[in-house]
Amino acid sequence: MNLRKLTLATLSIVLLSFSCKKDDGPEIIPDRDRQEVYDEDILEIEEYLETHFYNYEEFNANPEYSLANDEFELVFEAINPDDPDTADKTPLIDQVIEKTVTQDGIDYKLYILKVREGLNKNVHGLDRAAVTYNGTLVDGTSFDSAVTPAFFNLTTVGSQGGVVVGFREGLTEFKTADGFTEAADGSVVYHNHGIGAAFIPSGLGYFSRPVGSIPQYAPIFFRFNVYSRSNTDFDLDGIPSYLEDLSMSGDGLDDNTDGDLLVNFIDNDDDGDGVLTRDEVIKKEYTKNESDVDFATEAEAQTYYDDNAAADEVFVSIEIENDGTYILNTVVVPNTNTSDSPDLPDYLDDTVTNDLSED
Repeated sequence: MNLRKLTLATLSIVLLSFSCKKDDGPEIIPDRDRQEVYDEDILEIEEYLETHFYNYEEFNANPEYSLANDEFELVFEAINPDDPDTADKTPLIDQVIEKTVTQDGIDYKLYILKVREGLNKNVHGLDRAAVTYNGTLVDGTSFDSAVTPAFFNLTTVGSQGGVVVGFREGLTEFKTADGFTEAADGSVVYHNHGIGAAFIPSGLGYFSRPVGSIPQYAPIFFRFNVYSRSNTDFDLDGIPSYLEDLSMSGDGLDDNTDGDLLVNFIDNDDDGDGVLTRDEVIKKEYTKNESDVDFATEAEAQTYYDDNAAADEVFVSIEIENDGTYILNTVVVPNTNTSDSPDLPDYLDDTVTNDLSED
């Protein structure tokens, strides 16, 4: 129907009907009490963990870090006391770890299944991560998945979306792959990456907001593989966001050097000295190795940084060029006030106002 073709008479009837109602807006239903919902959620999650197992025997048939387990697919199955094949399986509740996550005044218990931690780099809550995953409801209904690596900012900043808190807090318990192999058909197998799952109360998920097939107040589960992480720089100040989490709390929300309204990772003048942070550090890029040869691989660029970076030089990223070579990006973080503040770099020291952009 073309809504612009409504007749004047029809519009008059509609307007009259609205004018006769005292309440012409939708009824707003307040959120349920968060503690009450959490109490229900955790009982439902724990009941699932007590009555289900994962295919740990398949995983344990090979060395933990092996080519076979690089392609391991995590599967959950119900324990049936009347089925000799499952009756004596070890339930998930005996294999998960607990992590307390405080959100909206509630101390949530987040259960994490760490099948394999991973061997390479730690994942930080302010990172961007590449993962494959399958998100399900408690009854096993899948609401979202990615069978090839999907890239996510783990924290929402402004218009840059992140992931739900429970998923982020689960991923940060794992490490990334330390390499990959590309097959002739173009498929990629990652090696020695983190493998696991997170069992998330709705308060660390979507809570009262129904999303797709996820109803209100529904616990959600994620199985995932953690392949890689990369730096973010949310305030574009040259400092990787994870390094602005000075307390290493995992979210950066308790680090505000100058005491203004912005925490460091979204503050472009961290010490409030009037000189932008990006002007108190020095961005550098390298395209060639010690032999003056272009970096042919990402690993070669990483090795160059590992072997040659100065003490005050911080890794930022490695980017591929159109010609297939790589650029190594770093940032030098000066610390000139070593007598009064020996451990405080210039961009966090309001007594130092060297504007390097003028050099």
